Amino acid sequence: MPKIGMRIIKSSVAVFLCFAIYLIRGDGIPFYSAIAAVLCMQPDVPNSLRVALNRTAGTLIGGFFGMVVMLIEAQFLPPELPIFKYLLISVVIIPLIYITVLLKKPSAAYITCVVFMSITVSHGLDANPYLFALNRILDTLIGIFVSLGVNAFHLPKRKNEKLLFVSDLSGTLTNRDGQISSYSKIKLNSLIQKGALVSVASRRSAASIAPILEGLELNLPVITLNGAALYDLKQQTYLYCKTIPYSAAKEILGVFEKYGLNCFVHTIINDVLHIYYGDFTNAAEERLYHTSKLHPLKNYIYGPLPEERGVVFFRAIDRPDLIQKLHGYVLRLHCGDQINADYYPDESNEGYYFLEIYSTEASKANAVFELRKRLSIDRVAAFGNDKSDITMLADADYGYAVEDSTEDLKAVAANFIGQSTGDSVVKTMEKLFHSKKLV
Repeated sequence: MPKIGMRIIKSSVAVFLCFAIYLIRGDGIPFYSAIAAVLCMQPDVPNSLRVALNRTAGTLIGGFFGMVVMLIEAQFLPPELPIFKYLLISVVIIPLIYITVLLKKPSAAYITCVVFMSITVSHGLDANPYLFALNRILDTLIGIFVSLGVNAFHLPKRKNEKLLFVSDLSGTLTNRDGQISSYSKIKLNSLIQKGALVSVASRRSAASIAPILEGLELNLPVITLNGAALYDLKQQTYLYCKTIPYSAAKEILGVFEKYGLNCFVHTIINDVLHIYYGDFTNAAEERLYHTSKLHPLKNYIYGPLPEERGVVFFRAIDRPDLIQKLHGYVLRLHCGDQINADYYPDESNEGYYFLEIYSTEASKANAVFELRKRLSIDRVAAFGNDKSDITMLADADYGYAVEDSTEDLKAVAANFIGQSTGDSVVKTMEKLFHSKKLV
């Protein structure tokens, strides 16, 4: 059975406080305050504030129109024919909802109509229309602001604000659909608001990472290109980059020329990833080009690598037998001690493999070390799921592999958490952030 969460408990507290205010106030109808409190309660403070503002606007709009309708009813509508009153109320619903659309607050339509009808339908015929309407508005506003106050209130908790959290992205923080779940995003944003230091690490480029992280309020640079670079998403700038020297790059390119193959040569110029390539030699290369060429942070250039330009990494796509042959060949070059090479299946093209070649200084572990230096952080908690995360987890003070990790990481990982699909990374971060043992 699912446990009772804080949102449920806070809703109960907010309702009780609405009743307590009614007892102190000695006026009003607490039903409207309690309903507003429940409707406004959200998982976190920013969402609660947004909902509170929308519902406040809706309350004022609904209250104003309610007073107008009550005045029209009192002056012009015969009390013995209530059908005219109900017709007027029904017609006024149209401009009420339309106004919320014009104000770009469509989510406020519900509370606008509730307040409007609570005034126009529930009032007594002898009630002062102004006083009755103002009381209903006040009842609703009490519920809204009680809900906001309860959600913003937190009992003091111990926080490990000097602990850096770094999670691999694909297959670790993301689910099977390659997305970060809504639950994880809400929890991560809540942790960040409380002072947690959170970043992600990925073999992807900044252009590929940005859409996945949409909705996350990350304040720290992210580790991209398998650790070859630190990238500031807000400033859209590279803060750190480890490249393969031009002399070594020329030697590697000679291997591809010898085999008559194309590869994608990645460099960074003015904070934009420039990718040089030649004639395509297979359909997988062409598909990769067409799916990636329109990314705003990438610039594909048909032509040779400019002289004396360092290379962030090489990427080739071909059949596994040829990729394995190339992998062994480049590591035996004179520049072999300056590079790392890795190959893995291309999930988008069955029967094809990627080969990626980086500087030996480019790794997620080195990038994490650079990030902790910049932040003057002593301790790191890292999360991963494949062999590219091995050194990052080994160097971290607290290293965790998700349960559905690859076999090579499972063979060396010391600590395991639940599967990536179960939001286990974020749940573990939350425990560590508030753990007394780490202080």
